[in-house]
Amino acid sequence: MLCSFRFLNSVIRFIPPPLLDRNYYFQLILNPLIHILIACRTPSISEVQFFRNMFLTFIFIWHAFGSAFGCVANILLLYAVITKTPKQTKSYATLIINFALTDFTECLMDIFIQLRYVYTFGVLTLALRFIIPPFDVTYIYVFHGLCQYTGPLSCKIGLSIFYHCFPHNVWSLLLSFSYRYYVLHHPVIPRRILSLIILVIYIPSFIQAVIYWPTIGDRETILPLANKFFPQYDLAHVDGLLAGIPTIKDFASIYVIAHLCVPIFPVYVAIFVLRHKVIKELLKKTGMLSKDAKSYHSQILKCLTIQAIVPFIFVIGVLSYLSAQLGIFTNPILEYSIFACTLPMPMFSPFTYLLYIKPYRMFCARLLRRRKDVETSLVERSKQVFSI
Repeated sequence: MLCSFRFLNSVIRFIPPPLLDRNYYFQLILNPLIHILIACRTPSISEVQFFRNMFLTFIFIWHAFGSAFGCVANILLLYAVITKTPKQTKSYATLIINFALTDFTECLMDIFIQLRYVYTFGVLTLALRFIIPPFDVTYIYVFHGLCQYTGPLSCKIGLSIFYHCFPHNVWSLLLSFSYRYYVLHHPVIPRRILSLIILVIYIPSFIQAVIYWPTIGDRETILPLANKFFPQYDLAHVDGLLAGIPTIKDFASIYVIAHLCVPIFPVYVAIFVLRHKVIKELLKKTGMLSKDAKSYHSQILKCLTIQAIVPFIFVIGVLSYLSAQLGIFTNPILEYSIFACTLPMPMFSPFTYLLYIKPYRMFCARLLRRRKDVETSLVERSKQVFSI
């Protein structure tokens, strides 16, 4: 016990003081809302600024609560998979764990690098901005997250980890559909082999995470470029951590852009082709499969179909990026939308399993019923106390 306290003390020494103050977290949530009300009632701001403030308010709520909600949902899914999965579906549970870990990491990194607001000159600026000079080779990032208290290096690594979750999710989705089609014709793949396959498809994403963060330049390098391309943003006075990519002509940047943008379209075509083939095979084998087997395949297919639809919002983010990069349309709203479109996938993906797979659905139902029973008992006790 004494050793554990010493270990905790040694860890706490490395945590920045602002993160140890519980009032910081109340201010983090309440202060933006107060400033939003002030900004909206300020008579000097124009209607354009008013609606822009409203949009940025939505972005703040979307990132702050959406990411936290996604973290909780994925932890709940992990617990359900580890403790409630039947023996006959243990193999596929490996793929679900892979999804849950990836989505949890993505939501956690979203909080780490983005959950922050700035209020300057009557205009709200919040969430991570991805500023792209059209037809140029420079990227500008403005971090407003918790990482600004742990240093620029942590922001760079956090962004790199955040980025690498996207393609791994897409490859994992393709693997899930391929697995469903494979087991219709062959025996179930053992968990160990399936884990090795996941590691193999993770290699490109891991390489991306390792090589990207060293290419991100510091404020001193990026600020002159920011003032050159976007002087109207006055990024020199923005409360946040300024960083970026001075050039995308190096191998690391080209690899990351290609890995993020190129595979998504052919992969989704392959996913829907596999989905069509799985449905066709299930209809053929309706008479051969047992009732439980048909029910299980139907549940998994519903999960995968919804999982295939949800990431289309991520496609909107990719198209927004390409629009800004090619100079078709550039706007601060577009800059915020690029990352806002990445949240639905990790936030809603856990519920495709928690709602459509029976053991997990029953677990959630029991959990909600237990909470309702506890609340009812507390109300009854309070009534008894007041009656006395």
